[in-house]
Amino acid sequence: MKKSKSNQLKPCTHVKVTAPLLNTERFLAIDYSESPQQNTRWSRQSLAPSAKVISTHQVQYGAIAPQLANDHDLLMSLALIDNQSEDCLNLNIYRSKLTAQSKPGSQVNSLVDSAQPCPVMVWIHGGGFTIGSGSLPIYEGSHLAKATNCLVVTLNYRLGALGFLRLKDISNQEIAATGNEGLEDQILALRWLQENIHNYGGDKNNITLFGESAGAMSIACLLAMPKAKGLFHKVIMQSGAGHTFNTVEQANEVAKEFLNSANALGLLASQLEPKQLAQQLQQLTTTQILSIQAHLTARPEIYRKFGILPFKPVVGDADLPLAPYEAIKQGCALNIPIISGSNTDEWTLFAAMLKQNISEESVLDHWLTSLMGKDKVASTKALMSKQCKKRHIEPSMQNLLSETLTEFWFTQPSYRLANAQITAGGEAYRYKLGRKTVIPTLRCTHITDLGLVFNNISSTFHGDEPRVAELVTEIQTYWGNFAHFGTPNNADGKWPKLIDKTGEHSADIMFFDHHKTYIETIPLEEIEFWATVTDKQLASF
Repeated sequence: MKKSKSNQLKPCTHVKVTAPLLNTERFLAIDYSESPQQNTRWSRQSLAPSAKVISTHQVQYGAIAPQLANDHDLLMSLALIDNQSEDCLNLNIYRSKLTAQSKPGSQVNSLVDSAQPCPVMVWIHGGGFTIGSGSLPIYEGSHLAKATNCLVVTLNYRLGALGFLRLKDISNQEIAATGNEGLEDQILALRWLQENIHNYGGDKNNITLFGESAGAMSIACLLAMPKAKGLFHKVIMQSGAGHTFNTVEQANEVAKEFLNSANALGLLASQLEPKQLAQQLQQLTTTQILSIQAHLTARPEIYRKFGILPFKPVVGDADLPLAPYEAIKQGCALNIPIISGSNTDEWTLFAAMLKQNISEESVLDHWLTSLMGKDKVASTKALMSKQCKKRHIEPSMQNLLSETLTEFWFTQPSYRLANAQITAGGEAYRYKLGRKTVIPTLRCTHITDLGLVFNNISSTFHGDEPRVAELVTEIQTYWGNFAHFGTPNNADGKWPKLIDKTGEHSADIMFFDHHKTYIETIPLEEIEFWATVTDKQLASF
């Protein structure tokens, strides 16, 4: 995706990073795609040729995918925002010098390199398929690599209109984009790891994908994509599951609206023949593509029509023929153990970003009707009110809505995916995170888990109480054990595996709560209520 200078958002700068932790090494800005000599925007990329190990003295991250700036410093680093380019397909590798005999969670600090290849943990970053980067400071992998004795890999992939815009139909195949180019990038990175990770001490036969939000949703799609089969062996899905996608028809509607926004901005002529349309789209600068994307997402009717994620994976073509939850139910991930979970207050972050603070019951009823159907409004309010009181949260109109949307778009899709896996005969484990942030209105919101997993804690967000460090150790140990052995169990406790007995799924999950960690059994009342909501309803994010 290398461009002429006119197509660059800004000339690439380089972001310097601090020195790695003691007894850890970093390999930054490794290209996993072959840099093309011609314009290949919206096309599938070619695998970079095998190369010698890059120097550990590299102190600069590679370019990130073009994206619009975001004010939330946990979602986007202002230091990275100027380091953008369509030539962004690079990855970073973090490794520890712990010995192969060291177990996850141990405090051994040996400088002896492992004689055996280490498990590999590959992070797929989130950001609503439009923002984010594998190079964000919160994803710096040295702490996690050291705690788990795994290689930690973070990567960049194409985002937004450059990674998830379907153009093949509207351009009559002049542009071959299926809308899954971002997923294709992730697969390309996994292929690169299969050919090269042994050079860094990694085991290509023991690769765990883990990701959050859109990263977890991406992983669900990779589980369902035939061409990704065999490229990874275990998955951890944080705050994202298999119900987030566009159908081909929806993706084509997004493409039409993208062209409408381009026309409104005067960047594209109207009623072009397919060949002319393709030429004009390819001639747009990166900045112009992003300005069209910004115009599109700012239009109120787009939110009403497509929700907060108009750009997302596309289901219905040969590459991704079935909705991930359906493909998993049919056995596509049968031999891939899954950890799937969510946070107790996912929606509060989005409510804050959308400045959503409803106070009238009629507004709540309108939301619930659109989600659940008119016949379930009263029962939904009753159950959400009960949940709020159980959690010592005031059942205000906004809190009832946040509780509902957290369940609807995060908790229940996570539960459905895990159940689909065990229905097919595979292995799955569920968790819930309830550690509140220091911001009272957010509680345990979306992205709270990120700092805990990577041990990159923000005291102004996570706080500095002993429970925070305790959770870091617990989660990293569980994640590390899962990467090594395919089960999160450790000597201190047994994580319940979901089981399927005569069609009835167990409801025990590991609950990383605010003050302690324990096994929780989901009440039958909640299970029976949400069983009446269809997968089609849940797939409306």
